[in-house]
Amino acid sequence: MKSSVIKTLIFALSTFIGFNASAHQGHEHGEHHHGSEQLSVHNATVRTFLPAAPSTAGYLVIENPTQQNKVLVKASLEGVKRVEIHEHVHKEDMMKMQRVDELAIPAGKSVTFQPGGYHLMVFEPVETLKVGEKRKLTLYFADGDRIFTMAEVVALADMFGGKEKSNAGHHSHH
Repeated sequence: MKSSVIKTLIFALSTFIGFNASAHQGHEHGEHHHGSEQLSVHNATVRTFLPAAPSTAGYLVIENPTQQNKVLVKASLEGVKRVEIHEHVHKEDMMKMQRVDELAIPAGKSVTFQPGGYHLMVFEPVETLKVGEKRKLTLYFADGDRIFTMAEVVALADMFGGKEKSNAGHHSHH
């Protein structure tokens, strides 16, 4: 008598566990499929503010796997008052920075924010950005979409490894 009850219990448990696992997998798969058709952000970093510097820069990659062009219109970062989208442009052999009000992320493409290209300018920290911290970065799009990511705070020297460090030192000499 007893053994059949135990068998029934084991059978019930195993089917329950099995059912649960497959339901969970299906759910994850569904989410993944859904997620693959949405904008995503990767590798978001923000440099710490240099002493007395009014602003610092942020870098990230925005991927747009959807069929529609998406237009980035605004960004905000936890702990700072203002974030602007900027780009570097070459004009008459000069590197100039200008503010961008909207930036198209073409359908099926990704846009990389990097030194010398598009970047976020981050102004007026409400609290110190410490190296190693993660701060919530929100990107706003013209169609009302918004995506969040956690941006890691990095030191200036860490951005480039050793190569540019000596340059930075050299630069501050003149």
